[in-house]
Amino acid sequence: MYATNYIVAGHGFRVTHSEENIDNLLPSYIAFKTTDEITPLFSVTIDDTMMPSWRGERLGYFPCNSANFEVHRNGELAYQILISNEAEVHCAFMQSDEMMKNITVTTRGNNTMRSFGLNNAIMLAYTYTSSEHKTLLMHSSVVENSGKGYMFLGASGRGKSTHSDLWVKHIDGSTLINDDNPVVRISSDGTPIVYGSPWSGKRPIYKNVHYPIGGFSAIEQGATNSIRRESIPAAFGILLSSCSTMKFDKRVHISICGTITNILEKLQVHTLTCRPDEEAARLSSTTLKG
Repeated sequence: MYATNYIVAGHGFRVTHSEENIDNLLPSYIAFKTTDEITPLFSVTIDDTMMPSWRGERLGYFPCNSANFEVHRNGELAYQILISNEAEVHCAFMQSDEMMKNITVTTRGNNTMRSFGLNNAIMLAYTYTSSEHKTLLMHSSVVENSGKGYMFLGASGRGKSTHSDLWVKHIDGSTLINDDNPVVRISSDGTPIVYGSPWSGKRPIYKNVHYPIGGFSAIEQGATNSIRRESIPAAFGILLSSCSTMKFDKRVHISICGTITNILEKLQVHTLTCRPDEEAARLSSTTLKG
């Protein structure tokens, strides 16, 4: 067996496997590999001989973007989760201890399906275990400009990626750093920081970088361009709806809500109603950058 260590947003984790080249299964993780010694937040062991075996209470079926999670829990193995793709084909089964620190994953299918299942198992474990460290995995497209990260939020199809592309095209010095699931972490001095991650949706933007957050803007499509600052309650709802919230675990959900509260002590949230044009990019840039 081999062991490969990774660090994402300062959190280390380990994957133990029999693959001669784990990069074939986890190509988006290459920039996050480390040869340093780590104290892993969690450890994943790939064991394709393990047979799925349901025990305990069924907590529910949770669709999430392109993946679906059927979650069970019992007192001995804690979590047992079946992961399927958009076509509802089973790609992986994971079981963990109570705190999801030690996880065994069995994968199924061809290399694409195995990669999909393993990637989503790791992403789930990361979201769960990092939540107690003031860390969030958010559904967002992020650009960097002048040393700060600007995060565009909203449901799929609202125009987050399009708006990021408009910044890159029209706002000098802008660079796309993640297009789907960046990590947000509160630093020791209370500053919210956005990090690139191995999870970037359909566009392969896997950058191991981080920047203080300059601002958040929810994106809504409209016939004209306008932007408004949200109230604290509305801003909380926007950020919460953009997080991987782990609704099946109350403790994790409470931690995530606490981190959102910390963010709102430092930053504002706006909503941009916009067309997909240069004027919209300049309006949001002027507002968010102050």
